[in-house]
Amino acid sequence: MLEAIKKRFSECKLALNQKKSKIVYCRRNQKRQPPFKPRYQKFDFLGFTFKPRIEKKGGKFRLGFSPSISQKSQKRMAYEFYKFKIHRMVHLSLDKIAAILRAKIRGWINYYGKFRMSDMRKVFRVLNMRLARWVRNKYRRFRKKHWYFSYKHLKQISNDFSNMFEHWKYGFRP
Repeated sequence: MLEAIKKRFSECKLALNQKKSKIVYCRRNQKRQPPFKPRYQKFDFLGFTFKPRIEKKGGKFRLGFSPSISQKSQKRMAYEFYKFKIHRMVHLSLDKIAAILRAKIRGWINYYGKFRMSDMRKVFRVLNMRLARWVRNKYRRFRKKHWYFSYKHLKQISNDFSNMFEHWKYGFRP
């Protein structure tokens, strides 16, 4: 099948990237497994990982092949939070930091949260930990205490002002 695809692409004067091109076995709800051992069962495409997952469709659970945010995209987003150096912005208030991050977070939620919003929990946990570190650096009373106290203070802020950060609106609060 891959050879037929390569031939068709060459007719259109296009070339396939050998490293990125592969045939993926999309496992379905079937009683018998195929006679061959499938080599690839998941793949990444446009920042999403496609792999077999249990889905609820029409009130029944079945095995489907659906996308969610990829590990590579999660790492890239966490690195973006690192590059912002949020924990060092002690000269700004928390609502100004929220205004700086609002557009970026909204864009990520609209793109990656389209299929499985719950898989973005890890990314927003990293952001909440960065914000807790900001609280620790901003307020002197938290500096020599355990990080949990600054996290607890941030949790109280998120309960009082649940619409301050974009990801808090979707339930990813500390």
